[in-house]
Amino acid sequence: MSELRVPTIAFDAEIVCGDGTWFVGRIFLPAASSHHTGPMRPDEWMNDTTPFFPFLPAEASSPIILNKAEVVVLSVVVEGELEEPGVESPHRRVQVECRERIVAGILVIDMPEGHQRVLDYLNRPDSFLIVRDGDREHLVRKERITRVTEPREA
Repeated sequence: MSELRVPTIAFDAEIVCGDGTWFVGRIFLPAASSHHTGPMRPDEWMNDTTPFFPFLPAEASSPIILNKAEVVVLSVVVEGELEEPGVESPHRRVQVECRERIVAGILVIDMPEGHQRVLDYLNRPDSFLIVRDGDREHLVRKERITRVTEPREA
């Protein structure tokens, strides 16, 4: 049966669920993407149409199955640039609030000219918003967002 498994790459992750439960452990993304060369990115994976995914909690021997609709924030450490080489997209510093949970970082607004406001990016059909903070990528479920602000630069 092992020949029927999809090759995956493990990512250390933190997950905050809608009921306040906080998990630390690992997610497993496909080693190949159908949209580009290389492994599937965390945002592609969370925004795909499958509603459930396996998650291996730290120090557990077997995974649990989580519902993407109940994930408020999934945070992973990522390597690489904010965007594709040679592509210049506007960046906006934001603070995203999901009730008491606050995520701050950078949005890369990879939208057509004339649609490069934070509001335009939030209104994309994807279920999860990508907020980058250094080497961490926070995927925030849009349905759980209560407020987004753009702090003034000091």
